[in-house]
Amino acid sequence: MANERSKDNSSEELFSDKPLKVIEKLGFKNLQKNQEISRLNSSLIEKNKEVSRINSELKEKLEEKEKKFKEFQQYVLNLENQRNEELQQLQKLEMMSQSIDKNLGVLKLEEIDENIIKTFKENNEDFLASFSNKNPDESLPYYSNIKVVVGLDFGTTYSGFSYCHVANKQNICSNEIWPGEITQFKTNTVLQYDDKYNDVVLWGASALARKPNRRIKRNKPVELFKLWLGNLDKRLKPRLPVDHKKAITDYLREIGKVIKDKIAWSVNFFENVLLVLSVPAEYSEKDKSIMRKCAYNAGLINVKNSKNLEFITESEAAAIYCMNNKLNELQEYNLGMTLMVVDCGGYTVDLTTRKLVGINPLRLGEVTARIRDYSGSTFIDGGFIEFLRKRLGARAINLLRENNYDQFQFLVQEFCKNVKEPFTGDNREFNYELDIKDIAPGLLQYVDKEIMEMMVENEWMINIKYNDIKLMFDPIIERIIRLMHVQFDNISEACSAMFLVGGFSENQYFQKRIKQEFNHTVKTFSVPAQPIAAIAHGAVIYGLLLTKSPRNSNEYAFYAACITARVLKYTYGIKVCLDWKKGESPDRRTPDGKIFKFNPLVERGTAVEVGKVISLYEHVPLLPCQTEFSFEIYKSSNSDPRYCDEPGVECVGTLRIDLPDVHLGYNRSVTFGLSFGDMEISAFAKNNVNGQTYVTSFCLNNDI
Repeated sequence: MANERSKDNSSEELFSDKPLKVIEKLGFKNLQKNQEISRLNSSLIEKNKEVSRINSELKEKLEEKEKKFKEFQQYVLNLENQRNEELQQLQKLEMMSQSIDKNLGVLKLEEIDENIIKTFKENNEDFLASFSNKNPDESLPYYSNIKVVVGLDFGTTYSGFSYCHVANKQNICSNEIWPGEITQFKTNTVLQYDDKYNDVVLWGASALARKPNRRIKRNKPVELFKLWLGNLDKRLKPRLPVDHKKAITDYLREIGKVIKDKIAWSVNFFENVLLVLSVPAEYSEKDKSIMRKCAYNAGLINVKNSKNLEFITESEAAAIYCMNNKLNELQEYNLGMTLMVVDCGGYTVDLTTRKLVGINPLRLGEVTARIRDYSGSTFIDGGFIEFLRKRLGARAINLLRENNYDQFQFLVQEFCKNVKEPFTGDNREFNYELDIKDIAPGLLQYVDKEIMEMMVENEWMINIKYNDIKLMFDPIIERIIRLMHVQFDNISEACSAMFLVGGFSENQYFQKRIKQEFNHTVKTFSVPAQPIAAIAHGAVIYGLLLTKSPRNSNEYAFYAACITARVLKYTYGIKVCLDWKKGESPDRRTPDGKIFKFNPLVERGTAVEVGKVISLYEHVPLLPCQTEFSFEIYKSSNSDPRYCDEPGVECVGTLRIDLPDVHLGYNRSVTFGLSFGDMEISAFAKNNVNGQTYVTSFCLNNDI
């Protein structure tokens, strides 16, 4: 029994809770230690933060001291420079004193012969030469401190710049390196902002052309902001998430960084660089003032009215470049010959006609006719998008553009690189395999079931064939050709030479179509080297000319009106077709009940500002299927003429314009107006639907 009780006791001890209590005590101690370690760790973190804060404050103080030290060094340097300048002035004053003494010595003589007078003049010339540090036989240059000229072509869709050191005027260079290691003469006029549209994240080509990345979501890039300047109708201007002035300023700032990196290492940018900025011909003084303010805010000039920023119209810059490239050929031509510059850019097409008015040196006269249309090479991209709409559905493409704009743009960039740029029209086997799954994977979720089945079967590959590409090119090229025919009709004379410039002019298919169309009417076709850089190059040439001579002696000068206002000798108007009314001349009634009358726009005796478009008149088509307008301009010595065939009424000329978009019927209004120059009258017409602008001039031999 005793043994059994002993066993029971040992069993109780074995299963007692003492070991558990020991474990609990050990666990509690470990918990206390962990808490203590955690507390110490927190304390160390706080101390580390305090040390970091103290270190940061010390760093800021050190930077502040370094900044003050640099300012002090600059102050000492300025004092030293000031001292040297004062010493130089004292030396010059001493020379002046010596010169005066010499002259006074001459004046004391009783007889002054010619040799003494000559000596007197030489003494003064020596002094003036030493004072100005110039040869007395040389006149002070217009921009004596300019060492580098930069021509900036700020375009609607693409921008670029060229530059040249004044000391080496034959070596004009075009920038080819852009952020993202992109090599091309121009980069896209595009900005990529942060989420709040405050700061620029990416710009240029890098803001558009990138491989699809589903992990990175960015705002839609800001494009076409340049269209907010000029006379384009507000309905045709793009919607922007930022103010257009901010966008222009931000873009100029970014491209300005590239300019400064390229040239400013060797010169003082604000003192030694002349920036020539090209602008469209229709820009008003207000538009140019906005551009100047944006350039100032972008850090391209340090004073708003700085003389180191000059403007030149894009057409003038292109003409100067063409002349400079074809000097030998042009010298063989006759005075008075007509030259046409066709500037085909990314968004706009500008046709400008001028006369050769000087050969040695070469000079071009004022614009005799000008047309601007929004039908540049990017509209071929639009044809490509329409092609995709037909293949994949309009809804799918619209959703891709709305929700995956980066993929949409990458799709367009791939088309440009692989189709639009290399297409020549010669090889009928030319085609391109477009891999939708690789280039724009976002499209897969937007196509409908039927199209998806077909695309899966084709492994999401679309073959773009020769005829498909021609259908993208031909409507745009034919539209440009129509405009060129209109231009020839408006100038009413033969064109001796045609220059093709702008990015689209590099395309061989476009060149071939233009030459085929006008081969029998134009003597010389020319595509200068680097046509995409023509405007920037021409701006540099213009700037180089300014550095060596005043504007009024510029050998490439364009005649400017010397009269700011004039009083008209005639009443001006246009021929209009109206419904015949009772009491009007029955002899003038047409079989369909119409009558042609003189519609006065401005009366004789009116004082008009030279160059200002006045007498705006809105016109709509007479027929819904009408494809062109012809405005016949008349003048009369009478104050109130009624008909165009009455005595004293004379036809001045005709302005013909193209009228596309027939599907709009009567809803295609055109605004017509006149402007009066020094020796000519210009007719102006603007298509209010698509923004096409037509200008032609009629020489009136100062009899306005």
